[in-house]
Amino acid sequence: MDVYFVASPGSRTVRQTRWTATALAALVACGGLAASASAGERTPDHTSVGTFDVMSDIQGALQAFRDVREEAHELAPDSKALVINGDIVDRGYDFEYQEVTDIIAETPGPQTTFSSIGNHEAYAPAWCSPTSLCQPSWPNGFTEEELYDSFYAFAGRDEVYAEQVVDGIPLLTLGTERLMWWEDPNLDDHIYLSDEQLSWLRARLDHHTRDGRPVFVFTHYPLYDTVTASDGTSGEFHLQDDQLRQILGDYPQAVLFTSHTHASLRDDRWARRIVVPGGHPDGFTAVNTGGVVNRQVLQVSLGADGARIRARDVAAGEWVQDLVVPTVDPKHRAAGLRVDPVSEHIAPGSSVEVAAEFTNFSRRQLVHVQLEPVVPAGWEAERIAESGRRHLGRGETASATWRLSPVDGAEQTDTLDFAVNAEFGRGSHAGTITEQTSIEVVAAPTGTPYVSDLPFIASSNALGPVERDQSNGSLGEGDGFPLTVNGVRYDKGLGTLAPSETVVYLGENCTRFAASVGVDDRAPQSSQNRPDDGRGDGGDVVFQVWADDEKVWDSGIVYAGEGARDMDVHLNDAETLRLVVTDGGDENWWDYADWGLARLTCRG
Repeated sequence: MDVYFVASPGSRTVRQTRWTATALAALVACGGLAASASAGERTPDHTSVGTFDVMSDIQGALQAFRDVREEAHELAPDSKALVINGDIVDRGYDFEYQEVTDIIAETPGPQTTFSSIGNHEAYAPAWCSPTSLCQPSWPNGFTEEELYDSFYAFAGRDEVYAEQVVDGIPLLTLGTERLMWWEDPNLDDHIYLSDEQLSWLRARLDHHTRDGRPVFVFTHYPLYDTVTASDGTSGEFHLQDDQLRQILGDYPQAVLFTSHTHASLRDDRWARRIVVPGGHPDGFTAVNTGGVVNRQVLQVSLGADGARIRARDVAAGEWVQDLVVPTVDPKHRAAGLRVDPVSEHIAPGSSVEVAAEFTNFSRRQLVHVQLEPVVPAGWEAERIAESGRRHLGRGETASATWRLSPVDGAEQTDTLDFAVNAEFGRGSHAGTITEQTSIEVVAAPTGTPYVSDLPFIASSNALGPVERDQSNGSLGEGDGFPLTVNGVRYDKGLGTLAPSETVVYLGENCTRFAASVGVDDRAPQSSQNRPDDGRGDGGDVVFQVWADDEKVWDSGIVYAGEGARDMDVHLNDAETLRLVVTDGGDENWWDYADWGLARLTCRG
């Protein structure tokens, strides 16, 4: 990585970073930008193709938008496009879009606009008039179709995801195809990207990255733990976070711009390189756009050498960040290997399946590819599936799945360390990539442990993970609230959303299981503060306890608002305990089910 320091117009120092292909791995290790300088080096020219402006989060701050647009024009009078990455308006009224349109027409700057949909584009249903907030009567006559049509009229297209190439600059935008808090009361402003949209993105990235130059992708909400302020709830709104991240991770030329948080562009995490397991070893670039509400803007210049991204604090009249994303040599040999076990915890004596996938990311063919397991002592690996060719072109994959089983009579360790070698090439052109995974072989519990303190050998949940010692929140782990049933709070237990299932290993060493079960008091509430509109009844679930394959307790239907039901059941020296919650026979709206004080009685 080469880092340059250049003087800003305000005589303060601007940190400029140039990410080179050979140094991206080091950048990823620190998760941010480097702090060393290469004094006296000249900044490369990246303006041969053109410059465009990136703004977001106007949200009715019309004077701020006017000020930012005017200054952006002064700094780059030949800017070719204005990208507005969501929250164009405050609520989604047509007159609000017109106000933004009028400012664009009245101020100097690019008249070509490219827009992403944000959450504020759909907030009008909480209002019965532009001046009267009427949340109890949500949606106040609005429909999803009307809200989308208003956005489409402003954006000049009829889909949320789109491509625009402006004088050779490729711009791609993504957007939610459903207003999820309208579709599912358990969700908020979550982003839904269809398989069609994700396939489209991969196809367009594959097309635009062939020459190695950066390609610019926009979506309003950040992916989890990528840029400033995305490590909390603001980063948990993409329902297809893993799929989108995996696609972007295959293209080191991809530059993802995200918004929503209004986080300052002065923060060190404003731009980061994100490496995805199994993706290109250099990862992709994630960039925070700041927000017009804070009078901040990005200017991006693209040239043959790559892209230069500069962050401007208009209120202070200063450049505050300067980043260079280089062009990637498409002929450079690069590949990725991902190894995934079906479970990270297994019972003693059990088998586990592990899958591996190897991908070629360069234009150069990788020949004589083979995937070979590195099996630890005391275990044997049976190859049960494989696909792909021995010679892989750009974007092609080879995969294999093994079943790992303990050797009879062999001593078992607490941890199974399993690796896969991806070997390719011959002679001086040979190469190997190794990826390892660890699987814990759990021990039978002793004493009187809480279930939330034990490893799960399997678990599933309707939204996000089964939570330990808190209610189910959203997509992330640890994003819930205190377990509370009918006003009673439980410091220990499991938080779920039906349908859910949690399996723990007992090893025939536990005799009883006890818990206080009920529907959690907290019904999720979207930013619309919508009322229960009749689509749900506040939650009704059925709790079940299974000892191996025998159901040893069934709660019957438990309703929200009733007190917790105390239960205590014999486990018949079972190998496993399975805690199941169903939706009570209807939809799972508000079916947030808590296993309060879930505890075992075991020997030892």
